[in-house]
Amino acid sequence: MLSQNQRKLATLTSRMTTILSGFDKRLIKLEGSILPIHKGTQRLARMSDNIDLTLAALNKTLGHYDVVLDEQPLLKKGADARDTRPYMDTIDRVVKGLQYLEQSNLKSQEGVMKRMYDLIELGSRNLCGVISDWVRADSEPIDLAEYSRDAHYPVPSEETHNAIVPILNYLSTLPRHPRTGYTPLSAGFAAYASVRSNYLTQCLDPLAARLRQHAIERIGTGAGGSGMTMANHDDDEDHHSAYRRGEAGAVELFEAYYGMLDNEYRILQAVMVSAELGEETLLLASTFSQLVSAALAALIESLSSISSHVRRHLGTHTSFLLDLIGAMSGIILTGQWEVLVRSMEDSPEAPLSSNFPINKTDVDINAGFAPASELLEIYSKLKNTAIGIFPRFIEDIKAIPTRKAAEVPSTSVNEITYLGLQFVRQVTEYSDIVSPLLHTLGNGNWMMASGVAPVLSLGLDSDASKQSIVGDYLNDVVAVILTSLEARSRAIRQPSTASVFLLNNIGHLRRSLSAPLPSYLGAADDGSSVSIISLHLGEMGDDLLATALRQANTAYLDAWSPVVAPLMEDQPLNTNAHYHRHATSKLIGVGSGSEKNQVKDRFARFYEALDDLERLHRAYPVSREDVELKESLKRDVTRLVGPMYARFLGKHKAGDFTKNPSKHIRMTEQEVEDKIASLFR
Repeated sequence: MLSQNQRKLATLTSRMTTILSGFDKRLIKLEGSILPIHKGTQRLARMSDNIDLTLAALNKTLGHYDVVLDEQPLLKKGADARDTRPYMDTIDRVVKGLQYLEQSNLKSQEGVMKRMYDLIELGSRNLCGVISDWVRADSEPIDLAEYSRDAHYPVPSEETHNAIVPILNYLSTLPRHPRTGYTPLSAGFAAYASVRSNYLTQCLDPLAARLRQHAIERIGTGAGGSGMTMANHDDDEDHHSAYRRGEAGAVELFEAYYGMLDNEYRILQAVMVSAELGEETLLLASTFSQLVSAALAALIESLSSISSHVRRHLGTHTSFLLDLIGAMSGIILTGQWEVLVRSMEDSPEAPLSSNFPINKTDVDINAGFAPASELLEIYSKLKNTAIGIFPRFIEDIKAIPTRKAAEVPSTSVNEITYLGLQFVRQVTEYSDIVSPLLHTLGNGNWMMASGVAPVLSLGLDSDASKQSIVGDYLNDVVAVILTSLEARSRAIRQPSTASVFLLNNIGHLRRSLSAPLPSYLGAADDGSSVSIISLHLGEMGDDLLATALRQANTAYLDAWSPVVAPLMEDQPLNTNAHYHRHATSKLIGVGSGSEKNQVKDRFARFYEALDDLERLHRAYPVSREDVELKESLKRDVTRLVGPMYARFLGKHKAGDFTKNPSKHIRMTEQEVEDKIASLFR
């Protein structure tokens, strides 16, 4: 049974093997039939994938092409000033489309890219408009007259700062327009500069216009270009010229200009640092230059007009000129203005740099740099004009006697004295400004125009006045005034009148220079008042005046020789000696041969000479203001004439030179003294 079962199993196995072999052959045939179909299906699948990818890429490309149509209405509409982020996102979509097209190589992309650049420029301009709106709303003009010195000028609010900084930062990421050259970042700062420039102009222009109006319209133009100030003959006690220091507001003007410009520079720096643009020196300089150009141009225009006017009317504008130079010195000599100039300068030694595609041809650094530099040139010209005043004044004072030689002056205070005092007071008032100008001219060079050396003695180096060049100059001025007065007195034929002329003028000059100055012109360390002599002229100036006054006093006493000579019996009446030289033509004569007639003639000539001097003093009186001078002269003349007349009268009163003494002796000793005293009332 086992054997039969094995045979049946072997038969079944054989039949199964036959069947499986048949299946194997059929599978081999099936594989041969399906393999070509499989390979064809794979090719179709790849083709299908490629088609899908191509369609997707085409849709993406067409989508970027549609950006122009989709985003243009939104960009034209403009941005919301309170929330510019959505508007920036719109611009970003255009930028992404532009970047995609730049990477492709499609024939039709050029036109679309141009339109995209135009849209980006449109969006940038609208964002610049938002910057302008924010800054303009925070740039209300201020009245600088209300701002005191060292005041903090207003700055844009924090809200404005936080609104414009993100916009400027975003504009720095936008591309430059290849066709128009429009640079969004530069345009953003240009918009900022334009608004702040108008703000500066509205704040500062009134000050510049006010200074110009004051110089041209309010200061008189009656004097020529003599270089001398015009004196007020009606009120010489007024220690000021027509122009009072500081009344034109020059100091306030230049302090406001520097303060406002410096304030704007600091504001701009803060904006750039916040916008992560702190290293953009080119952009900072160009923006600041644009910002200040209009205000500086207006200032230069006003100063140029003022400078021309001052040169044409220097006689009346000397004080104003010195005040203007002092005001400009306050910001120039301290180096403050140079710092502002350098902030706009693009020099080869320190070229301005930029990390952004900003061409130097696109920015106008010279717009503000040129007028800022021109201010220094105007300052130099004004100083040269002022320096010329000092030697010219001396020459003009020296020329007055020659120019008016044909005119006989009165014994009142002469124009030489008026002009000299007024000028000395001017120099004293502006001594802080005059001192550096004189140092530039050079000590003593103010006398070199006529080839005459300074009159100062080199032996007085220890004098206080020698420590100041202003004192040196004023001593020379006083010396020239005294010399000119002496020369002017020669036009008066009568020695007595000429001497009164000198006494009145020198006395007035000395009294005025010795008078206490107002506190604003100078005060001692202890607060006590000082005079021009103690402040500048010193011992030498006082000696010059004292010596001149003594000489004039001596000349005046010599004029009394015709009165004294007849009382001196040891000298003949017909002599040609000293006293005859001083006698008037009316008193010259020859006495009689007898002694009695000589006495009669001496009395007659004494009274005639006294009457002549009385008439001269009535016509040409000694200064009424100088009480000290009048008392001194009265005392000296009384001492000169009184004792001699008393001796002569006492000798001949009881004499027999006449039978009728009252006919020849017209006055008692006391009456002579009273008459002399009346001459000095």
